[in-house]
Parts: sequence; structure tokens; C-alpha cells
Amino acid sequence: MVTKHDIRNGIRGGVGRFKQEVTASFTKEELGALCAALEITETTDPIASIATMRQQIRVTVGLADSREDASDDAFSKPELEAIAAAIGVEPVSGDEPDPLF
Repeated sequence: MVTKHDIRNGIRGGVGRFKQEVTASFTKEELGALCAALEITETTDPIASIATMRQQIRVTVGLADSREDASDDAFSKPELEAIAAAIGVEPVSGDEPDPLF
């Protein structure tokens, strides 16, 4: 079974970021890379807030009609699945980073 962690790691890999060993929400840098992959120009400013980036990602992948309607909370599993599909990533179960040694 694919978990939220697996989907987030698949998305991280899909936008050129390092996969995480532990379950964690996206960092500001990871959200910025995701925005760039989705060609979102309104949030590429380095001082854009995490909330703004989450809202714009939801609008871009069709999870909300406008930023005002979009939640700024962490992504749910169905939202992560929609984001992964939008960037062409097929998450796999047990998607952990490769060992460094």
C-alpha cells in the first residue's frame, strides 16, 4: 500500500529534490521546486509563504477554483495523488532514499 510518505517522496524525486527517510511535510524549498515544475510563476518569489504556495498548487492541479477557495493546510493523501499525477510521477510503496554508503 502506498502511503502519504511514499507519495511525497515520489513527488520530491520528481522535482529533483532529495527523498526523506522520515515522514515530513514538504519544506519551503520543496514546495518552491514543485511550483517550478508546475510552472507556477505567482509563487516563485523566494519570500512567498508556504500557505500561498500550497494554495496555488491546489489551484494549478484542479483541486480548487481559486486561491481564496484553496486550503493552505498540509496536503491530504488524495491531494498528493493528484499532484503526483500532475507532474507525471507514479509513487511506489516503500519509496525510501538510496543509502549514502
